[in-house]
Amino acid sequence: MDTKIMKYSYQAFVFHQRADMRGPKLALFNAPAGEVSKWADVDRLAHDNRLAPQREPNQSRINSIRKFFADDPQNTIPTAIVVGLRGVTVEGESTTVQTLRINTEEEQPLPGLVIDGQHRMRGLDAADPNNIVPVVAILEASDLEMAFQFLVINNKSAKVPRDHLRALALNYSEEQLQKRLKTARLSLNANLGSVGVLDEDSESPFKGMVAWPNNPPEKRIIVPAAIEAMASEAKSLGFGELEDLDSLNAFLISMWSVIKEEWAHLFVADSKLLSKIGLTCMTQFVCTTIKTWARNPRLRDQVNPGDPEKVRSVTRDVLATLDPKFFEADWASTSYDTRAGRDLVMSDLEALSFNVANGEPWYEGLKVINRRWLQEQLTYGGAAVLPGDESLTSD
Repeated sequence: MDTKIMKYSYQAFVFHQRADMRGPKLALFNAPAGEVSKWADVDRLAHDNRLAPQREPNQSRINSIRKFFADDPQNTIPTAIVVGLRGVTVEGESTTVQTLRINTEEEQPLPGLVIDGQHRMRGLDAADPNNIVPVVAILEASDLEMAFQFLVINNKSAKVPRDHLRALALNYSEEQLQKRLKTARLSLNANLGSVGVLDEDSESPFKGMVAWPNNPPEKRIIVPAAIEAMASEAKSLGFGELEDLDSLNAFLISMWSVIKEEWAHLFVADSKLLSKIGLTCMTQFVCTTIKTWARNPRLRDQVNPGDPEKVRSVTRDVLATLDPKFFEADWASTSYDTRAGRDLVMSDLEALSFNVANGEPWYEGLKVINRRWLQEQLTYGGAAVLPGDESLTSD
């Protein structure tokens, strides 16, 4: 059986960065994303591959790049990816521009390994395989050199201060700049963060619902502090996949989109679910459940906070153990937005989940439900107070 060999060639600037000509030789060129993905692999760090630099790809970041390209025909990402290349041929008489030849062979390791930019490469490929990827290649790079470059690149980078961004923006049309920034899920408002994205993103279940001047008065249902608390709660649980704001927002959008699909009747004004305590505690409950399931070997493959589809699937599974009547009921207090109050609501959510999973009445043992209201509901529905639950007759 003939071995299939694929051949690629590119015109590249080949050079040493150091003036003394020491250090690795570099090649600067561009290539279609679909081609790069065929000759460059992503070597991931794992228990059985401890020398690899990269971590598992974050699907939400890949999706955000794909969406970034779809949102505005002017959007581009000029930043180069960095790859290590081995076994390639450099041809040409020029001291700079030469021909770089890359071959791949079936059942053999790919000649390229992505050191930095796996999400850019995958996102550009997902948007259109013909999108061009700028590439900086380290020729004949050793494993040690690639690991070193990965650490340097990821530890030397620094975010631009927001004050710098706002100062720069003063020199441009605010309306035009904001429009472009929205396609990148960025904002010049230091207080927006997740709030701005979840209020404005077309995929967000909270689009147009935040209580601020951007939205009509009748649509202002969710206070900004509620989304800030929800985002803070999700980030504090320590999922590595949610380190950057874009991934965190994609996670929240995926989770709450499912909740809106399942409990659409609760996405209204004065809903307990959309209160600060409701948003925070539901987010915390789903996140802690995901974290618990991630520790279970039988469920681990189903859990990945960086994959929106898996987030949607696991959220739907979590909701199957709850009952929306908890948020429709009258509560014993008008405010639980304290540490003790949040602990009480979380305890009730756990008890509710246990009740539903075991076929018990959803309200059994819940502390925040108004007892008189519940008694009236049971009586109106023709149900008697269950034995051992005489407490329902008092507040």
